[in-house]
Amino acid sequence: MSVGTNQIRDWRRTRLFGPIVSMALAGLVLLVVLAAFLIQRFDVASADHERAIVQRGIVEQGKELDAVIATQVNWDSAIEMLDNKFNPAWADFNLGNYLYTFNGFSHVFVIDGTERPIYAAAKGERSGLAGFVPFKPIADQLIPRIRSAELQRGPIKPRPGKNNILIPPIQGNAFAQIDGQMYVVNATLVQPDFGKKLPKGPRAPITIAAKPIDQVMLQAFADRYLLDAPMLVKTTYQSPARQHAVLQAPDHTPLAALSWIPAKPGTLLREKIQVPLLIGVLLLALLAMSVVRRGAAMVQELIASEQRSKHLAYHDLLTQLPNRAMLFEQLRALLAARQPGGTPLAVICVDLDRFKEVNDTLGHHAGDLLIQAVASRLRTACPDAELIARLGGDEFVILHEVSGTALLDVLPGRVLATVSERVGTEYGWLEVGCSLGIAVIDNPGVEPSEALRWADIALYRSKESGRNCVTLFEPEMDEALRSRLSLEADLRRAVQDGSLRMVYQPQVDRSGAITGVEALLRWDHPERGPVPPGVFVPLAEETGVILALGEFVLRRVFNETHGWQQARVAINISAVQLRASGFAALVMRLAAEAGIDPARYEIELTETALLGNDPQIAANVDALKRLGFSIALGDFGTGYSSLSVLQRFAVDRIKIDRSFVSALENTGESGALVESMLKLARAINLSVIAEGVETEAQKERLVLCGCADFQGHLTGMPLPADETAQLLGVVVPAGRKVRRQG
Repeated sequence: MSVGTNQIRDWRRTRLFGPIVSMALAGLVLLVVLAAFLIQRFDVASADHERAIVQRGIVEQGKELDAVIATQVNWDSAIEMLDNKFNPAWADFNLGNYLYTFNGFSHVFVIDGTERPIYAAAKGERSGLAGFVPFKPIADQLIPRIRSAELQRGPIKPRPGKNNILIPPIQGNAFAQIDGQMYVVNATLVQPDFGKKLPKGPRAPITIAAKPIDQVMLQAFADRYLLDAPMLVKTTYQSPARQHAVLQAPDHTPLAALSWIPAKPGTLLREKIQVPLLIGVLLLALLAMSVVRRGAAMVQELIASEQRSKHLAYHDLLTQLPNRAMLFEQLRALLAARQPGGTPLAVICVDLDRFKEVNDTLGHHAGDLLIQAVASRLRTACPDAELIARLGGDEFVILHEVSGTALLDVLPGRVLATVSERVGTEYGWLEVGCSLGIAVIDNPGVEPSEALRWADIALYRSKESGRNCVTLFEPEMDEALRSRLSLEADLRRAVQDGSLRMVYQPQVDRSGAITGVEALLRWDHPERGPVPPGVFVPLAEETGVILALGEFVLRRVFNETHGWQQARVAINISAVQLRASGFAALVMRLAAEAGIDPARYEIELTETALLGNDPQIAANVDALKRLGFSIALGDFGTGYSSLSVLQRFAVDRIKIDRSFVSALENTGESGALVESMLKLARAINLSVIAEGVETEAQKERLVLCGCADFQGHLTGMPLPADETAQLLGVVVPAGRKVRRQG
């Protein structure tokens, strides 16, 4: 029974592997024959191709040398110095020395119209005319062709009204063997370029230049055309291991041959595949034994490949954390598993603070290192989390079941502390914080996108609250966000339809005379009523509307105040506008359209807008100053109050913040601060105005401190443009009001 079973197995093995072995052997024989044929054909084709390239290269080499000679003899000075009045010194400098030093021409001759040599140079130095004798035979073969072309060209006649007569070069080159040395010999007719100097006779001089074909030239040619071991040999030289390109005289007499070792890609291939072919024979012999094993391995590889593909599809390449796709998949499963009264799920959005500064200052590689470090720290801070994912950019999401309220008291703080630790990198120590938004889901039926939106709303609230803090989502936040989005949409419409308006608050001196006004933007919402600037201006800055809003303000103010010659007009500018590359150009264009004098306008900035070393801000401020605008620093004293900022940006005036003015009646400390600000301003020759002056007592105290200009409800309420114009005594022509434009 055992013998029969073994026989059956042998029979099956024979039937299974016999055809495989036969096919493998037949394939191997066919492969060897085909390989031998292809190797031979590859070598032949490569040799033919290489020979053709060399032949073309020899022709191109001659053309390039022709071009070098043409630049030296095809110009008016060459006609003057070689034909009109022969100047040997000029020939030394521009032909003999120049062509030898820069292009390797060892012999240079000038032949006059009677075919007599009038100049000779050897290796850059002037030599006797007898040196032309060895080169005369090759010259005699080239010169007739030059003269024939010269005759066909005809006399050169300047054309009236045209400066450049554009005469093409007349040249020829050939190989010559002189005294056992091979040369490339060039013959070029001397011709003018602009026609200011013309040949004195019917036949112009001809330059003969010879460049030796030495090993340096051969190696340069070989490097250019990728030739191996180049050398010049006799035409009778034969070697099966080398290729040859014959160099002929003009009469087609073979002079020498350029020889090189040809590339043999086929032979190279054969040498490289000899060992693989032997290995292939062994592999084919073992093929039958390995088919099953290989089949199993292939299945295993397919499974592993599928797992790798799945990993790539569900993980972030930079941090190897789960990505957005896995986050939604896992979050959907976790939310579906929630039961009423069961364990809630905390969805925690983590967003890095000041990450953009790292990217902008140190580059994206530094940002990537920081992201990787934060990902590692989140794993450490949340070892029991159901999932830690990178949502994109610098935002992460943590899914964590909340078994008790204590977790929400401890985990966010641990995340904040861990992420806030500085990170050591090749760029030095990097420091960033983070903000957290948490949504706790304790009911089933919540969609993943909704849960993430709630956490994101809480995160936005953390960002609004000063960052580096934690916010727990409350339903009221959703309504607040919807209201904010609605307000943003209304603001965009208001900018487009021009429903915003400008008012102007007077600025007065000690006597009460109006010295200027500050332009203030107002928004009367059709449903919400008056919206304070402290609400809609930050909203405009955050959403990017500030650029359009700023353009609206500039255009409206310039058009409404262009005729107010008696008063200076102050306009508030946002830091976002200052960082825009085309801001100064926009101001210049709007000022030109309105026809205003920039010297009457004051650009008011905040201290924080001028901090840092942003080159775009510095460029815009400098451009505004050059246009004639003055610069005022508003809210002075509430920021960094850096003296270097005042000097670097050539500030003209500072505005004492209302917070100091309102405290004058309550504390002596505020008075001392105001007095120090005024002394500083006087020391560096700056004017000062106090804003927010609301009582006589405040004004009197400011006067005692040395302040000369004031702004506030005491000195004048903000008024529309037409009422301000009347207050200033501006005469508006009949039938015309102060211009308003959207």
